[in-house]
Amino acid sequence: MSAESANVNGTAPAAETEAAAPQEEGFRVYIGNLAYTSTEEDIRSFVTKAGDYEILSVVMPKKFGKRPAGFAFVLYKNEEDAKAVVEKLNGEELGDRKLSLEVARSKEEQAARREAIIEKRNAAKAEKAEQKAAASGAEQKAEGDEKTAEGEAKPKKKKARKPRRRVPEEGEDSSTAVEGGSSEVKSSKSSRSRVPREARIDEDSEPKERKPRERKPKLQLTNEQSESTVFVANLPFDVDDDALAAIFTNLSIRVKSAKVIRGLRSGRGGRRFYASRGFGFVEIEDAAQQKEAVEKVEGSLIGDRTISAKIAQEMKPIEVENATEGTE
Repeated sequence: MSAESANVNGTAPAAETEAAAPQEEGFRVYIGNLAYTSTEEDIRSFVTKAGDYEILSVVMPKKFGKRPAGFAFVLYKNEEDAKAVVEKLNGEELGDRKLSLEVARSKEEQAARREAIIEKRNAAKAEKAEQKAAASGAEQKAEGDEKTAEGEAKPKKKKARKPRRRVPEEGEDSSTAVEGGSSEVKSSKSSRSRVPREARIDEDSEPKERKPRERKPKLQLTNEQSESTVFVANLPFDVDDDALAAIFTNLSIRVKSAKVIRGLRSGRGGRRFYASRGFGFVEIEDAAQQKEAVEKVEGSLIGDRTISAKIAQEMKPIEVENATEGTE
């Protein structure tokens, strides 16, 4: 099929359509950013907008021989026609896509450009290798100079040779059988005899007597009511001493001291810790306010708990009571 028949029918031979680039002699125009649905007729009608220039063929390469590659080549007979089409249609839209047009390079130009790229890449690699070798040489030289300076500043010390032992002769003590060494033999730590503790204590010195530890006496409740202390129960476990005192001071009760009773508890993994037991004692500064404090605090809501308050009972040491019972 000739080029004229291709122009008249509007279609190119199948062999030319599947080729990556036109094989005829001419000047190619590259058209990029084509939609995959674009056909050869769409491309021909698009380039004819530039003018009635003689088209030799239109080639639409395909990827893997199946779907369109998204670009095409239009072969013109004259170079002036190809440049005119690029100048007029570059940036124009086909469908909803903005196309890019440029005069394609010849095979000779492509080969020259490929060789230039390879030469540039090889030159960059060689320059990088030279820089790396120079840096490595400078680093090794610096290390050598540093070692030389250290060697000059700090001369190596010769280690003293240990004297060799020889077989003692008849009648000679084995402790003196050392070549070039002293006949004195130092006793080792293991051969030293320890002085007993009794020998280190002077005869006139008296052994020190240990003072017995002062133990706090155990307490027990009595039937007597306290004159100034209030017992508070059902406290939330996050209430500490300051929070307990604040419950009373917020009600205009003057507090002398507040104490939340804590006890040892077991947690996860057998871990033991001290935590609140949910009750405590508050000592009122003014004894006249004791009953008033009980009335105000009783039934108060702290967190999600309703606390209770009452006059505390006196606690006395057990030893004191036993002593008084013995005297009676």
